Amino acid sequence: MTLTSLEAQLANHSALPLRATLGSTMLYHGISKLKPQGLEQTAQFFDNIGIKPGRTWALATGWTEAVAGVLTFLGIGTRVAAVSILVTQAMAIAKVHGSKGFNNQAGGYEFNLSLIAGALGLLLGGPGILSVHHVVQPRARRRGGLLGLLRRQRVSPISRIVPLLA
Repeated sequence: MTLTSLEAQLANHSALPLRATLGSTMLYHGISKLKPQGLEQTAQFFDNIGIKPGRTWALATGWTEAVAGVLTFLGIGTRVAAVSILVTQAMAIAKVHGSKGFNNQAGGYEFNLSLIAGALGLLLGGPGILSVHHVVQPRARRRGGLLGLLRRQRVSPISRIVPLLA
C-alpha cells in the first residue's frame, strides 16, 4: 500500500467524524428544545425576539434540529440535513448572536459558524463511504429505485436535482 492509496482511502472515510460530531450536536440541541421545559423556554425566547408564534417556531426548530442530527449522524439525506442546519444556524446568527460579535463566551456566533462550516462540508462532499447512504444507494440503483422510475417517466428537470440532495 502506497502513501497515496492510504491517503485516498482515509479521505473516503473523513466525513464520519464530522457527521458524528455535527449530528450528535444537532440532535442534542433539538431534543433539548422539544423537552417540556426547553420547549416553554424556547417558545418564550422566540416570542421575545419577534419570532412568532413562538411555540410553533420552537417546535419546528426543535424537530428540524433533531431530525437533521439523526440524518447527519447516520449519513442518509445528508445534504437535506446540511441545508436544514445552515438555515437554523443562519437564523440564530441573524436573530441572536450576530450583534454580539464573534466570541462565543460573549454570546457571539463563533459556535454557529463552526456548525455552518461542518454543514457546508457535508453539503459539498456528501456523507462519505461509511454511511447508510453508501449501503442503500447501490441496492436502490440495481432495482431502479425511485430515481430510475422518475428517469423512465420523463419527469421535469427539477426531479434531476433529487440525486444532489442524497
